[in-house]
Amino acid sequence: MFNSEVYERAASWVAEAGELVKEFLGRELDVRAKLSHSDLVTVIDEQVERFLVEKIRVDYPEHRIIGEEKMDQRSSDSENIWIIDPVDGTTNLINRKRDFAISVAFVERSGGTFGIVNAVMNDEWFCAYRGEGAYLNGSRLERLPSGGRLKNELLAVTFPWNRIAETEDWAAYRQLIAAARGIRVYGASTIELCEMARGRLGAYVHHDIKAYDYAASRVVLEELGCRFADWSGRDIPWTYDGPVVAASPAVLPEIVSLLKQK
Repeated sequence: MFNSEVYERAASWVAEAGELVKEFLGRELDVRAKLSHSDLVTVIDEQVERFLVEKIRVDYPEHRIIGEEKMDQRSSDSENIWIIDPVDGTTNLINRKRDFAISVAFVERSGGTFGIVNAVMNDEWFCAYRGEGAYLNGSRLERLPSGGRLKNELLAVTFPWNRIAETEDWAAYRQLIAAARGIRVYGASTIELCEMARGRLGAYVHHDIKAYDYAASRVVLEELGCRFADWSGRDIPWTYDGPVVAASPAVLPEIVSLLKQK
């Protein structure tokens, strides 16, 4: 589909990683808490990231790697960056055995070059290469509608559920949710963003996201006309961590306006 040696290698690695996940799911999982009982990591997260990092290090030793599990600790000032989430939606993997994904993005100085999202147990493969469109299981996805209003859209929202009572942002969230047609929560940023790519959701809001949670899906969505911004509506770099809004250029200003009303 794409004339890129780097992309083809990455795609083969992500496919292999998917098979590795299926193999591990047939065993008893070693589940550990990171920061809390709901912030979990498994041997699958660690082994998948280790597998991908080792592949990258063999073929592209000078490249920089950003991964959730921090399996690569080498410093690098390379402008070629791999952004990896070995399992986005670990709790879904543990409890539901589905609705999680492996995601890999490749970023160069000029921006995101390609993104791959392998929703392993959903049998869904989202990919995009800059300037070449976005695809689901080999079929080209349609661009997002250029118009639209928030009142007609389903919205994916992630906010600090464990701090709803005291968070100062709750009033803004209340207004945001009331302004949309409804909200959906999937428990995995990549899945939510890819639901936007296929036209099932109209926007995405996260109070504090990491680059590895959205980078691959961002390549897919930007090929479809989506815009990513912080809560002030400013463009964000590819390694940005923090509050994020993703929506069409028509809907995004509506969301930003509501989020500012805190």
